[in-house]
Amino acid sequence: MAGVDLADVFQLEPAEAIKYFEAKGYAIGFDWREVWQEAHARAFTVAGVLKTDVLQDIRQALADALKNGTTYADFRAQLTPVLQRKGWLGQGSVVDTDTGEIHGRQLTPRRLETIWSTNLQSAYMAGRWATQMEQADTHPWWEYVAVLDNRTRPAHAALNGECYRYDDPFWATFYPPNGYRCRCRVRVRRAREVNRDDDSASRLENVEQPIGRGETQPAVGFKTRGGQVVTADPGFGFNPGREWQRPFTPPPNPTPAPSFPRGVDLPPLRPTLASVSALLPAGAGAQAQADAFLQVFGLRQGESRALQLPGGPLVVSADLFRAADGSRAGLGEAAPYAGLLAQTVNDPDEVWLRWQRQEDRWQLARRFIRAWDIDGRQVATVFETTQGGWQASAVPAEQLPRQRDGFLLHRRVGND
Repeated sequence: MAGVDLADVFQLEPAEAIKYFEAKGYAIGFDWREVWQEAHARAFTVAGVLKTDVLQDIRQALADALKNGTTYADFRAQLTPVLQRKGWLGQGSVVDTDTGEIHGRQLTPRRLETIWSTNLQSAYMAGRWATQMEQADTHPWWEYVAVLDNRTRPAHAALNGECYRYDDPFWATFYPPNGYRCRCRVRVRRAREVNRDDDSASRLENVEQPIGRGETQPAVGFKTRGGQVVTADPGFGFNPGREWQRPFTPPPNPTPAPSFPRGVDLPPLRPTLASVSALLPAGAGAQAQADAFLQVFGLRQGESRALQLPGGPLVVSADLFRAADGSRAGLGEAAPYAGLLAQTVNDPDEVWLRWQRQEDRWQLARRFIRAWDIDGRQVATVFETTQGGWQASAVPAEQLPRQRDGFLLHRRVGND
């Protein structure tokens, strides 16, 4: 790809791509498998480079290339003298002459080109994903587009033309790039342009993907219309833009943790007046629930906000309503109260901290509570978060004392 301008290849204003790339931290790994898939979306890494100053040099050269839309030749010209001076260009290991410590493997010109193309392509694709999410209201269908020539990998060519909604779990795994030097992209479409209404759920399956001599790694495979199961190349198989935004958003936790009443008489909460019109109708789907929840924070699909709440920040985005496999998840029996649950998080009557045991581990849970008078009916909404996920419920007022246990972290003015 020497001499190719990525700004022309991807035709994208690089602002979002730059934001993605510069937000990456650093991860030190001797083997690329040590920083696996989704971690690449949040950490800048070069396999074999164990020195942070060299990572900084490479990262800075990539950031300059991204901002300026420069070619690989420019990137190489900027970085080569720096790597030569520090002894990192060539073949073999970099060894500390005083201690004998191995700092990593030297970088060849071919590896430099791979680092350049892969990192910039992931950044541009993360930027494209963010832009396309902003267009999801008008262009909700996305089509996978592969470059069909003699250099295209069969697995990538097999995905060409696959078309699913932007929130389909297919895109959690197969949004490009799907390998080193991948040239695939995604085209957005209006609903009227797509004469179908299916999803990928029945064609996604868990497989064991070879990643080395005798080694495998769990991966998501896709069964093509011809019956072939294809995967992204090892080390890919994730959506860089989605994973970049996701790490601070807890996923849904379907297993309610037990609550242990402490038997302490607490002052009653003063309920907030609300109308039954504030509730969603029975049978409202996961999308309607997510929209009602996000609307309280002035957010739409693809947008996120970090809330500064008692006990620490909480990132609110549509990913709150996505399971680990990318499928949509709802609030269960609490679905009608989606908007009131959002208000509970945004302005709770009380916030409690308590320890709970989940999957043989103790986790600190943060429980947000708010009392409501809904046209004369006394109800409390409860939203609880842990490191492992969240859960939500709406309970009759008489069950509220069972929810108020642990350490009282916050009490809203007006309930004293």
